[in-house]
Amino acid sequence: MSNHRTVADVMTTDVVTVDPLATYKDIVRVLSEHRVSAVPVVDDQLRVIGVVSETDLLRKEEQLTPWRSHRLARRGDRISRAKAAAVVAGELMTSPPVCVGLGTSLPVAARLMADHDITRLIVLNADGRLAGIVSRSDLLRVFLASDDELQEKVVRRLVHDALWDDPLAVHAEVHNGIVTLTGELERRSLVSIAAQFARTVDGVVGVVNRLGYRADDTDLAPQSRI
Repeated sequence: MSNHRTVADVMTTDVVTVDPLATYKDIVRVLSEHRVSAVPVVDDQLRVIGVVSETDLLRKEEQLTPWRSHRLARRGDRISRAKAAAVVAGELMTSPPVCVGLGTSLPVAARLMADHDITRLIVLNADGRLAGIVSRSDLLRVFLASDDELQEKVVRRLVHDALWDDPLAVHAEVHNGIVTLTGELERRSLVSIAAQFARTVDGVVGVVNRLGYRADDTDLAPQSRI
């Protein structure tokens, strides 16, 4: 059984949307009423074509402030000027949106957010339609698991994926999300593997590796043929 959760496990499914003709004030009202910072824009086929965020809306403030408007004109930022002049969602939105599938792992989702410098991802179902939204705060939920829950997951992972003869050779204790591994394995090369198994369980903050070994197989140079 996989220990990796996906965006489908943590995403928000009750998502409010707007159509491309929604006005500026309509969007502000929706964000305020639902206490969200962005809203997907969907077409008549219920496919997500963009996202309007508070950042997009605040471009209007730049236009209304003289020195900011001058700065936009001076630097020739066409996108910023267009957003500042926009009045409906289809003009205000950022497009294309960054989307992921339901099976996307949380580490991949986090990497996409970092790469695109965004705080949320649109999650699509198999038909390419909106299934939910996953935010940075959603990704952090995995770290709310209790130490007991994490310990159970780590032990299950170590026993299930063990490459050593005795699956109980490694003991794991968890405190504040940090896993401490103790025990003795047959070969030194297995020590780092055991730590990696524990480290990749969702919710683990760190790993303290105190495993021992009976034989060092990491410095065995291959014999040359004569």
